[in-house]
Amino acid sequence: MNFYKGDGIMKKYLSSVLIMLCILLSAVVASAEKAEWKADNYDLSKVQKIYVEDDVEKDESVSFSDLEALKVRQSLDENEKYIKKYRIVNNKDIADAVLSVKMLTWGTKKYWVDEQTVTENQTITHTGKDGKTSSVTIPVTVTKPGYYYYTQYFSAKFVLTDKNGKTIFERIDKREDEKKAYDMFNRAVKDFYKDVNSLK
Repeated sequence: MNFYKGDGIMKKYLSSVLIMLCILLSAVVASAEKAEWKADNYDLSKVQKIYVEDDVEKDESVSFSDLEALKVRQSLDENEKYIKKYRIVNNKDIADAVLSVKMLTWGTKKYWVDEQTVTENQTITHTGKDGKTSSVTIPVTVTKPGYYYYTQYFSAKFVLTDKNGKTIFERIDKREDEKKAYDMFNRAVKDFYKDVNSLK
């Protein structure tokens, strides 16, 4: 058997790795969607103090574990630091605006990935009696069995209203990924708070 080394081996190996990465990534579902509305010509100089509702309203189809409920509540509290141009108050009666959140959906999805047959480059290494090492790379057909993978998802409605109940800013944020739903929700809260801050 003739053994050889060189850039060709590395190029074929890298090509195989890239092909497998593309296959794996194509199987993963990840999405993020936003829809929002802002009141035209609203005088934000009237808004100095914001009250954040203590509880997240839930659609009747939504349920949290105790840990998820705690994480959701923490997300609202810990991200208040990003609302820098307003004062967060604990008394709703003195607030100029109220920020509320309603969880529309929350859960886990299961996806099936079909069996796949791919060609991989495999390297065989040989050490001779003289101690020298040689290698050869050959294409090998491999069948990858089908498998399930899981994602978590949520959709939430964020609303900022003034003390008269008029909507100032509203957003529906939908996300799905192989991450924890409460971690994605935390990011959505952070994004919304930052955008509320940027309204002024």
